[in-house]
Amino acid sequence: MTISTAGYTVGDNEALTHARILYTPITGTVTAGGTNGDYATNDYTFQRWAAGALPATWVLVTAADASVDTVFIAAHNLGSTGCTVVISTAATVGGAHTTRATIVPTDDSTIAVMINAAASAGIPYVIREIKIALSGASAAAEIGIIRAGVALQMERPVFGGVTPIGLSRVIETRHSISETGQWLGRTVQRQARRTQMDWQNISAAWYRSTFQPFALTLPQYPFGLIQNAARMPESVAWCWTDESPAPENMGTRDLMSVSLSITGFLE
Repeated sequence: MTISTAGYTVGDNEALTHARILYTPITGTVTAGGTNGDYATNDYTFQRWAAGALPATWVLVTAADASVDTVFIAAHNLGSTGCTVVISTAATVGGAHTTRATIVPTDDSTIAVMINAAASAGIPYVIREIKIALSGASAAAEIGIIRAGVALQMERPVFGGVTPIGLSRVIETRHSISETGQWLGRTVQRQARRTQMDWQNISAAWYRSTFQPFALTLPQYPFGLIQNAARMPESVAWCWTDESPAPENMGTRDLMSVSLSITGFLE
């Protein structure tokens, strides 16, 4: 996993130990080098923008002003193809782009970039264009997921016992044995990343106003997760859940708890 917080100011935001969830990405018109640039905006990780000859760019132009403080890039091969990734934004259509982050992935795992305006206590950038620029020697670079928007910031951190999703793999296999009992090998049928997120002491008003809109998108839609940007560098994933959150009243001071069993894309 790759996470970049160099362009992010905490300011009035929650501490970096609090999880971030990107579930409402900005939308717009995509233009890109190579082929199938639009594929990076759908939810199918097997459908990918093929950048072709590098350098190549992918640009999303919004229909109106949009706010951005988080960018996810997943289902890619940028590490194995030796690409450098530059993320930039423009405040106007056709305007000058300002570089927000430069990433040199060391593997093909999910990339999360946190950015905001340091001069304004850490508020999201207001943009009309976002650009992903790839450079390198390979002509085989591909990206399946590009998302940008304002991430949900959890009101409480996750307390002890959380599993870093980047270190936890779930692998289902099928082994083969001959008629005479000889070992013939094992076949991987499916694999993914997995974690359990348990949040305690959430104020009921915050849950209803801030978390419930996210809960209503589940389990239909995937989302980007940053578990703990400060202490868990492998805590980034493009993921989904098979359940709808069911909050519980904790019985004290109008507080609630909620849990999510999360499955993440395994590069």
